[in-house]
Amino acid sequence: MLLYSGMKTNWKLFIAIIVFSEIGYSSMCSNNVARSSTYFIPKMSDYCSGSTPCPKFRRQVRMQGSGIMPGNKLLTYTGKKLKMGSCGTAFGASGACLIPFISVAADPRYYRMGDIIQMPSMKGKVIQLPNGRAMVHPGYFVVQDTGGAIKGRNRFDFFTGTYGANSLANSFGTRAQADMRMTDVNDCDPHKGFTVVRRGSGNYQNSLLAIEDSLRNSGNSRMVASVEKTAGGAR
Repeated sequence: MLLYSGMKTNWKLFIAIIVFSEIGYSSMCSNNVARSSTYFIPKMSDYCSGSTPCPKFRRQVRMQGSGIMPGNKLLTYTGKKLKMGSCGTAFGASGACLIPFISVAADPRYYRMGDIIQMPSMKGKVIQLPNGRAMVHPGYFVVQDTGGAIKGRNRFDFFTGTYGANSLANSFGTRAQADMRMTDVNDCDPHKGFTVVRRGSGNYQNSLLAIEDSLRNSGNSRMVASVEKTAGGAR
């Protein structure tokens, strides 16, 4: 009887270990703490010496979703080439131009394009943007994209412009200060605590204005149009 009891306990422990290994530590983050990663827009000139996309650049494009080619063009992961126009970065699933350190990819089962993710710990942080300007972060992000690996209510992928995850200049990267890093889905640090401001909700307009003010104050007024496009005329 004691032997059976011990076997039963060990069996339960064995099952628990299997389940834990399947779901991983990352799913242990509470629903109001972001399981985060970052993605960026690679430039062909950083990977290729010639005038045509090389294998190294194509690999990055497949991982990140798209890449910048000479002649103001984008190469998408499907191999399609798009004109960038005045965008300067890449186009998200919303169809709008992605904004460094403001745009996020999220699971469309839980979020609509234009929903806002409020992360209070980011408010007031000074972000060095890829265009050389500095932005005082508003503490809000806009859902403007999706991703095949971005699954779950608290899973987000933060767009960092042309800064890769290991870049010294990436304020959300692996070398950033601890209270701003967004690269580890297994990190449940409280600084990634968030709430959701749904499109059309009572706080939505004020949140939208805060984002737009930060963009204007940092000299990125043309990116305001991207926010408004994704918001779908919420005003």
